[in-house]
Amino acid sequence: MTSTIPLDGAKLIGEAIGWILFFPVWWYTRGLVSVLEGSGQSIKNKYTNLGLGVWLTNLFVPMYGTTDITGRIISFFVRLVVVIVRGIALLLWLVLVLLFLLAYLLFLPFSVFGFAYHLFF
Repeated sequence: MTSTIPLDGAKLIGEAIGWILFFPVWWYTRGLVSVLEGSGQSIKNKYTNLGLGVWLTNLFVPMYGTTDITGRIISFFVRLVVVIVRGIALLLWLVLVLLFLLAYLLFLPFSVFGFAYHLFF
């Protein structure tokens, strides 16, 4: 009977090295696609949660059913201010998501650099 422990250990080490070498490829392919999909969904969800589409659709509809010119003008400007504020909120969310994506892209190189720096210096 022969022992398979050295063979199994070599296979295990080989797989571990393979996964370590494959990790950067995964990070910038499948991982990046997953993060991009999640980011896009996050922006869509924020747009829906802010109700920006509803506010834009009803921008010219008078509030409280008032049909006189004064009510229409007041309603338009009130809704315009709300649309602008919610648009700025959506824009800020977009900037945060883009910063997150940038951090995701830069995380791996900085991690490798930091690891190598502390390993050799």
